[in-house]
Amino acid sequence: MTEVKSDPIDVERLVAAMADPATRTPEVVNAYYTLCIPFYREFLGRHWHTGYYAPSGPLGPKDQLRMELRIAASADVGPGCAVLDVGCGIGGTACHLAQVMGARVQGLTPNTTQLDMASSYAKAQGLEDRVTFVQGQAGELPFPDASFDVVLFFESACHFPDRERFFREAHRVLRPGGRLAGEDWLAATGLDEELKRRHIAPLCDTWAIPELGTLETYAAGMAGAGFEVLERVDLRDEMALLRGFIVDEEDRQEVRHEIAASRDPVRRLIMSALLILGEAAAAGAFTLGRFLAMKTMAP
Repeated sequence: MTEVKSDPIDVERLVAAMADPATRTPEVVNAYYTLCIPFYREFLGRHWHTGYYAPSGPLGPKDQLRMELRIAASADVGPGCAVLDVGCGIGGTACHLAQVMGARVQGLTPNTTQLDMASSYAKAQGLEDRVTFVQGQAGELPFPDASFDVVLFFESACHFPDRERFFREAHRVLRPGGRLAGEDWLAATGLDEELKRRHIAPLCDTWAIPELGTLETYAAGMAGAGFEVLERVDLRDEMALLRGFIVDEEDRQEVRHEIAASRDPVRRLIMSALLILGEAAAAGAFTLGRFLAMKTMAP
């Protein structure tokens, strides 16, 4: 595999800043994730989230597409539906849903490089009339009230500094009867302090996550924003979750060898973070949740 390389001077400084919560500012996180784009493209293509895994068979990009369709179908996304994808990455999900489900999709990202790449991809796919992208923050959505039928999130809300504020903003921009649907990284329910210290704290540190929520805290946040929560599902109960993570010891050892052989600090950090994620998933401390909530009709 050809190794993607990055400037060691800038990278070393950013990696050091990422390792210390005191210096892990939003600007540092944004710069770090800009540097991560080539690696994410290598590992994940254009769809930057976990797949919806079958119990057996080959793993591949179709798993990620299946996850997108699972979430979108739960929210009744269809032709002409006005959809907002919050934390849209480089546009793969938005373009996929427009192509397959006929939706009109707007994607939101705080990152300028991602914005440019997403817009270029939509143009290359001939989707400019149905897919657009804007730069902005999840806690201050740059849209008028009642603009959308559906708001989606795919493993982005875990990174938001104030998820409850995002839920309130999603409620504001949805029309009455609109749906909020998504899937996200979670801490398993009922963890003791030792499991949190051993697995959740290092996971948050390496992935720049302020705090992992649980099924219960997400549902409570949605309800507090005015939603009726229709579904909250631990995806371990619905799919073969562990197939998407590095849990097999032989695979983990191969990744350790890759880390030792790499001269790129970003690659080393990402690969180390994948090992931490796999360990947390194998221990039952980490999971994914799927959510569906509705903005109730005005009386």
